[in-house]
Amino acid sequence: MIGRARALVVAGFLLAPLGANAQSYAEQCIEQVGPVPAFSCADGVTVPITVDGTLITSETFERNMDCDRPGLLSNGAGTDGQCVPNSRILDLSTDTAQISVMCRQKHNRAEDILLYDEIDVIAHNPATGATCWFQAISHDRENPLDGALVASPTDRDDGGFWVSPEEVAKDGCGICHDNDPFMYSPFMGQVWHEIPANPLGPYFHVGSEFGFGEWPTETMEPRDNTCLGCHRIGVARTCGELTDWMTGLETPEGADIAAREFPMSHAMPPLHGLTRPAWQTFHGSSLAEIKFCCDHPDHEMCNVTPLEAYRK
Repeated sequence: MIGRARALVVAGFLLAPLGANAQSYAEQCIEQVGPVPAFSCADGVTVPITVDGTLITSETFERNMDCDRPGLLSNGAGTDGQCVPNSRILDLSTDTAQISVMCRQKHNRAEDILLYDEIDVIAHNPATGATCWFQAISHDRENPLDGALVASPTDRDDGGFWVSPEEVAKDGCGICHDNDPFMYSPFMGQVWHEIPANPLGPYFHVGSEFGFGEWPTETMEPRDNTCLGCHRIGVARTCGELTDWMTGLETPEGADIAAREFPMSHAMPPLHGLTRPAWQTFHGSSLAEIKFCCDHPDHEMCNVTPLEAYRK
């Protein structure tokens, strides 16, 4: 058992020592994935926000505006919408671990101000599939997170900057990430070179005793489906609204006219270069299969497979 964690002062706030469950989770993640280093959001790349191809800055941004590639992860009520500029992505991957950081802006701030509303970390071992989830979040616009120097989420003395594993589980990250650790979207695809990927590799959640076992843990595998040649399809959000948003069946919040019309309305497969009739010819039947299996996961054709089967 680790010795007593210190209480730290971060960004002017007295923070509680790391709890016993968080300590245990940190130990498991270090053992199964590896340590996550301290970092600065300043080292990340900015995810562009554009309207009709024109870059939006903090000066040209308008609250609740629509854009070409809105963030699909909801920023929630009381924020500035789905097209807030100046979120950043940071790749901390090593030779043995894939580690992605997102410093999220939900309110409009200047690009050089390293204050954020949420900071998320996904740490994944591509050899075994072990995956850890960390989150820091502020619901108070006037008291955002300081992203200039962020404590390691696997440091026992992180000072309480990161929320508990139980709170991460309740936030439901794995509900969207129900097939792979790293999810593609048009928003994230703009900086995809900064995001690790292991779409068909082993995958499981570390820390089931903290509630992660309640996340969706099954994928579908109908045979000869063109979509499944690139990535798995989970039986929760991936086969539901994420599939709809990626194939033009539904329009995500914050999408402008360009994002609602083909080809941008059909973000899968990325950069497909097809006409709409050609897209339907190549992928229409595969889409219909996925939607059928989303509604009827017990059908034999769907070949639902537990994520545990991808564990090594």
